[in-house]
Amino acid sequence: MNDIIETPPSPYWMLHFIVRHGGWLAIVTGMLPLAACIAAIVFGAPAWLLAAGVAGSALLFILMRSFVELVRVIVEMLLPG
Repeated sequence: MNDIIETPPSPYWMLHFIVRHGGWLAIVTGMLPLAACIAAIVFGAPAWLLAAGVAGSALLFILMRSFVELVRVIVEMLLPG
């Protein structure tokens, strides 16, 4: 007789993933525009594009970080468990 009771998977698995890994996810996502601009400069784009990459990376990081914090507040206040 099997006495192991399996709990069903959470329907909010992506929210829990963002709560758990949101910090590094915001950093990696924020670095993507900078990496793309550096790659473009290596392949011959003008050097001023680096400033746009830095600004884009900062903006995207701030947006992603605020999204992660919003998800954490929602999960903490509204989801059971």
